[in-house]
Amino acid sequence: MTDNSNNAAERPHLLPQVPAACTLTPGGGRAQIERWRAFDRAHLIDIRHEETRLVARYARTSEAARLLRELVATERACCSFVTWDVQDEPSELVLIVTGSPEQLSAVTLVAN
Repeated sequence: MTDNSNNAAERPHLLPQVPAACTLTPGGGRAQIERWRAFDRAHLIDIRHEETRLVARYARTSEAARLLRELVATERACCSFVTWDVQDEPSELVLIVTGSPEQLSAVTLVAN
């Protein structure tokens, strides 16, 4: 399913619940979710859902680039069952999460 909505404020944030395959402790998982929520509220432009990848675009600032890299470093360690890639474009940051549909459902960017 593809979400082509451009209004990021109408969608929940990345990782609304800790995936079962995540290796973070429950407390660590909750803290990571809150970091994602705060980051998304401040920087998220839009999200596109594709069959084998999720693409999230963020406003580019030096602070956003630093925070996104920290978030992704944690995700790569705890949720390595998908591929996490950050593209640092001149005007935006692009996060691409790649995996099978089943794997992506564990870290989904679900639209309501």
